[in-house]
Amino acid sequence: MSGKRTEQHQCYMDFAPLILYFVVMVMRQAKCHSVCSSETVTEVKSLISKLARQELYDCRLYTPTLNDYEQNCSKSILTCFKKEATVLIGENKFLSKRIIDMLHSLSKQLQDKGQTCPACEVYKEEQARTFLDTLLKTLQKMNAKNNCSF
Repeated sequence: MSGKRTEQHQCYMDFAPLILYFVVMVMRQAKCHSVCSSETVTEVKSLISKLARQELYDCRLYTPTLNDYEQNCSKSILTCFKKEATVLIGENKFLSKRIIDMLHSLSKQLQDKGQTCPACEVYKEEQARTFLDTLLKTLQKMNAKNNCSF
């Protein structure tokens, strides 16, 4: 009986590193997936391209700065970007609404670390191209900060 118990214990010990490896890999994927999005970056680049072809530069949108992201207001600024993207897409029917869902999903997974983050209406109004460029830089910074490789 003692020999059987030793064999069983050895079997558990043989599989422990493998199980630990899988747990670490799953946790790493979950962490990176929650705040990284190569698809969102690609979608913003597509919007920039479409906007350039349509030459719609009269639309002005509240535009958070990269500095605001760096001051730990990530959820608030992504929520602002989402609201303003809704305005942009509402004024330009040829643009895809997909970015709104992506920004909503990302913002739900973030937390503001700053005690008070400015309301969207506090930010300077910028042209649509500047708005999208700033959004792109913010998403790229977020991905770099979280060591997400694509």
